[in-house]
Amino acid sequence: MTESLILPVWQSKNPTRLPDLLAEEATFSSPVADYHGRARAAHLLATIATVLDSVHQTRQWTDGREGMFAFTARFADQELQGVLREELSEDGHLTHVTLFLRPYRALRAAIAEMARRLEDSPAPQEM
Repeated sequence: MTESLILPVWQSKNPTRLPDLLAEEATFSSPVADYHGRARAAHLLATIATVLDSVHQTRQWTDGREGMFAFTARFADQELQGVLREELSEDGHLTHVTLFLRPYRALRAAIAEMARRLEDSPAPQEM
């Protein structure tokens, strides 16, 4: 892995290719919960793309099929700092994506907005 697969999607705000990036049994670990399965993970990652603005990668650490990608983003008038941990399968699909965000005050506000958006467009149920 040499670059993030998720951050460019968030930057473009065009999540249509997310399902193609994820393995069938992918897991997304958010600051709130774990979401299993391609459809659920893609839905949550796509919703995050609608909440975060001005996503900008600041650093990266990669090793084989794993990468850690530091970034900044904005939600409303608050800046967030985050890290994405991405793990790839042998065929290059994401098997696990973990999101870390701070500071807590901005994270809490972003989580509340995510909850509102997920009420309007719930994640698919696990199979």
